[in-house]
Amino acid sequence: MKIIDLKTGDTTSLSPDARVCCALGNFDGVHLGHRALLTAAAEKHGCTASAVWTFSTPSSRAVSGASLLTDPDERLERFRACGIELAILFDFEELKGMDAEHFVRDVLYRDCHVRHAVCGFNFRYGNRAAGNAATLRDTLAALGGKTTVIPPYEMDGTPVSSSVIREALAEGDMETVTAMLTRPYAISSEVLHGKQLGRTLGFPTANQRFPIGRAVPRFGVYAVRVTVDGKAYHGVANVGVRPTVEHTDAANCESFVFAFNGTLYGKRIQTEFLHFIRKERRFSDVTELKDAVCRDILDARAYFLRSEDRA
Repeated sequence: MKIIDLKTGDTTSLSPDARVCCALGNFDGVHLGHRALLTAAAEKHGCTASAVWTFSTPSSRAVSGASLLTDPDERLERFRACGIELAILFDFEELKGMDAEHFVRDVLYRDCHVRHAVCGFNFRYGNRAAGNAATLRDTLAALGGKTTVIPPYEMDGTPVSSSVIREALAEGDMETVTAMLTRPYAISSEVLHGKQLGRTLGFPTANQRFPIGRAVPRFGVYAVRVTVDGKAYHGVANVGVRPTVEHTDAANCESFVFAFNGTLYGKRIQTEFLHFIRKERRFSDVTELKDAVCRDILDARAYFLRSEDRA
């Protein structure tokens, strides 16, 4: 068990007399539905500390290989922003075979001092997922604790979930992704050296690899916001394998950053995917590719103008 003080980022421990109000779940993405749980836990309900109990890596990754919507540091920052004071992290392998009753009694109540649990309506836990929201409430009540169960969170009649967000990413529906996450989907990674074809075409690009295990949006061209050294710029990016010039094995994000002058190689930048423009395609030659990039830039600039009009 690892406990992180979200105010300082330091590893800490629980005092013997701690009474913890704790949100339970995977929290991949920390979307609108997750925020409802975290906000309820942040109210403490008479406890001495608010916390989130989760796995170091979401169990959805370990069980089904699902791609992730957030990096570990980003997930912790989202917890903190919701008013949570402590993050209690466990390894999935450590607990996957534990009996459901033992999990509540020995892990939550005894080790984590949970006296008020907050979970979603579909929360499952324990060996073979035998535990659910009802058994959590009953077991904790027998120990003197309480449980708050949060109902489904819907947006325009659609349940908000990590799986729905992954599906929207795969379709390039960035507006739905942004609404459900309450922020644009983004990656933060180092700018790598590429073949410098973009520079040859007159559009120098920043090349990023998607972190291992992260969800990759639909291959294609996007209007993006790129943050460099704390300053945000508009831009246009291609996500995919660059079929015209290279056809790489791993997904790549190649961004042309508007109005940026300088060198990005080696810098860690954040790229937010705001709007899908078109799918990735193979062009007959470099000239046709350059013409398409020019159109993409115009389409991205038009998107940003429309966005400013709506603001």
